[in-house]
Amino acid sequence: MLYKDPSKSVAERVEDLLGSMTLKEKVSQLFGLVNHGQADPIQLVSENYKHGAGTLSFLNSSQTGDHRKDMELLEKLQSFFVNETRLGIPVLIHNEGIAGAQIPGATTFPQSLSVASTWEPALAKKMGEVVKKQLLAFGINTVHSPLFDLGRDPRWGRIGETYGEDPYLVAQMGTAFVKGVQGNKEMMATAKHFVGYGNAEGGRNGGEQQIGERKLLDTYCFPFEAAIHEADVMGIMNSYGILNEQAVSTSKWLLTDILRNKLGFSGLVVADYGSVSHAHSRYRVAESRKETAVMALQAGMDVEQPNHICYQYLEEAVESGELDIEYIDRAVRRVLETKFTLGLFERPFKTGDFHEEIKKKEYQALSQEIAEKSIVLVKNDEATLPLKKGLKIAVIGPSANNSVNFFGGYSAVGTADTTTGDFDRSEDDNFIKMAYDTVITEHRGMLKSQGIVFDERPSPEQKEMIIAMLKKRRSTSNKVYKNMDEFSQIFYPNCRTVKEILEEECGQENIIYEKGCEVNRPIEGGIDKVKKAVQQADVVIAILGGRESMRAPDATAGENKDNIHIDVEKPQLEMMEEVFQLDKPVISVIVDGRPLSNPSINERSKAVLYAWLPAQAGAQAIVNVLTGKTNPSGKLPVTIVKDKGQIPMYASRSPFYIEIDEWAEYIDHDKNKPLYPLGHGLSYTFFEYSDLSLNKEVATDGQLQVTFNVKNVGPYQGDEVVQLYIRDCFSRIARPTKQLVGFARVNLNIHESKEITFTVDMRQLAFHNNDLKQIVEPGKMEVYIGASSEDIRLNDSFNVVGEELIIDRKVFSSNVKIKSNVQIKERI
Repeated sequence: MLYKDPSKSVAERVEDLLGSMTLKEKVSQLFGLVNHGQADPIQLVSENYKHGAGTLSFLNSSQTGDHRKDMELLEKLQSFFVNETRLGIPVLIHNEGIAGAQIPGATTFPQSLSVASTWEPALAKKMGEVVKKQLLAFGINTVHSPLFDLGRDPRWGRIGETYGEDPYLVAQMGTAFVKGVQGNKEMMATAKHFVGYGNAEGGRNGGEQQIGERKLLDTYCFPFEAAIHEADVMGIMNSYGILNEQAVSTSKWLLTDILRNKLGFSGLVVADYGSVSHAHSRYRVAESRKETAVMALQAGMDVEQPNHICYQYLEEAVESGELDIEYIDRAVRRVLETKFTLGLFERPFKTGDFHEEIKKKEYQALSQEIAEKSIVLVKNDEATLPLKKGLKIAVIGPSANNSVNFFGGYSAVGTADTTTGDFDRSEDDNFIKMAYDTVITEHRGMLKSQGIVFDERPSPEQKEMIIAMLKKRRSTSNKVYKNMDEFSQIFYPNCRTVKEILEEECGQENIIYEKGCEVNRPIEGGIDKVKKAVQQADVVIAILGGRESMRAPDATAGENKDNIHIDVEKPQLEMMEEVFQLDKPVISVIVDGRPLSNPSINERSKAVLYAWLPAQAGAQAIVNVLTGKTNPSGKLPVTIVKDKGQIPMYASRSPFYIEIDEWAEYIDHDKNKPLYPLGHGLSYTFFEYSDLSLNKEVATDGQLQVTFNVKNVGPYQGDEVVQLYIRDCFSRIARPTKQLVGFARVNLNIHESKEITFTVDMRQLAFHNNDLKQIVEPGKMEVYIGASSEDIRLNDSFNVVGEELIIDRKVFSSNVKIKSNVQIKERI
């Protein structure tokens, strides 16, 4: 059989195999299979998937925590498809990776908003390489990461999974991760969620979105387009929800006209969990599941996941003449191309030693490096930080002696007690919605053995029986741990807390610890104990924030955990109010996946740090910054607002007023500006910018060169993230007040100076005009060099000259060169 010959081209192998497939075998490649964590699911798989499957879900919810058993099960499942089905087509096995492989004991990394705060794409790439190696060593060949959504609403529970608010920053960080995780086409990355998912009205997960087509193309599609053309991303996952009144999962306009024809994507489109069936059950754009399946497939949705609630009817639709076989063949080709490109027919099983991979100290060091570089010092009055020696320190707050809160909701720790059903919100129950639909369609034989027999749908009495049975099964567990805390102790025993490390660094006798309150619940007598501790101390370190989780009762963020409150929870605010009245210097550290506002805490604290979700080495990273072992260098990847009434607020807004930094027109003038702007972040040292030069005229098809110097004029070695913004002064389409077009992290010794040169292709400034043609428009441009989007240190202007240029494709990245100058000794 030609398709089994690796010397043949992928195209030849695909066509040979496609020509050998029955309709049932073709359709089977277009849906997914979920392992629900059964001890031995092979019987169910052999009964229901004897013709094959496209994808297999093997998230943390599928695993027991016994690596040997889990890897053996995974190999057993893959072996069934390779050896027991007629054609031996391997399955694409997927997992998550934005915070490390979602496997117990895998290296955990700070979540995406943390990674973005480093403004260092090379770190995202290195992280992706680790995720790839650990997943492959476990037997997993596909990762549903990263997110290319723009995070512009702090109410949204998943904003911490994004790389921030700015399309250029998101594109740079996400594309670097894709390059790392895909390697030489060793693994399929899945860019998600196409498109506009993070822009839902009210910050409601999966809610309605309204985005004009020009804004959609120029802003929200930009990161995806960059990943397609700069990283050759192999997979795309659709957005939940409704965009411009269209259910995304059945929208030909989005999945074919824009994604493929406009943006140039040629890979595999896979459905976010349940999103195909939602088009019928929630959004009501189709009257039946069969009609939904036909609409989705014709629109360009290749694979339904995690199961086949709708796509099970595709065979019937073809046979009845409701669907042309060409749509089936088109999608199957894409599935097979992906599997051949990944080399699954030659290497269907794990490659590498998982246990050796997770022991590697360099991976742990990388996680800590990202955590340290991601911490953003937003305030440091009176040089309160770094901490002075010999101080008596009161360490307070719900995350001061807790490490679980350091992990993102999609990390191995954060999903330790999730089930597959948690990924699909239901009005009845987070678990029941998906499990019930699955069991009545895929496991009717099992129900029959329990005496539950029905024709089309179960009766109300039978539904009640099935739900009771599912709930009983849900309450039982074959995992080697009981809860998230025990999971953390078993698989991450070296994960420390801030309190523990401060006791080692500063001496146990100098640390007075009191929790004070839970994340969102007071503790009886907790505030009184905190006040007593604070009165004995010279300085207070408050470790505040929330908890990101799909299921935890005290979760304040996560998937389907949107939160109208954008400050720390009320018990923490009440505790801090009492602390501030004691008039001791307070250092507040915010540990949270969301960019919390906390205006009162920010105003009354001497120093404030955003530590985000820093993962397994988070406590050490925080303490290293507090004590000065590490000079903070993170920069905000989002705008921090003062009040939820300001939402949305982001740096690349369209102009409101003549002045470039004017934001809004609220009566309360304190609310006219954000609390902290995009790109803001302080250091223990100080940087001086000088000697800006640039060409004054650039052709529409030319390149701008911007050169300037940065010098460390402070008392510490440090990193500065320099940022380049451009403003189109006049345009027929309103353009952003500042468009981020370049950035670079620059390491500088004391008194050292470096020359920075950015090269910006004018096609990077292209936008869609009134006719939706993508153009580079001549005219005056202003250049801004700064330490943030508002802390501008240098500025000048140039003119784009020549004829208007119509282009098919933007340039997605600027180039930067950093040259060391001769060190200048300080004059005595």
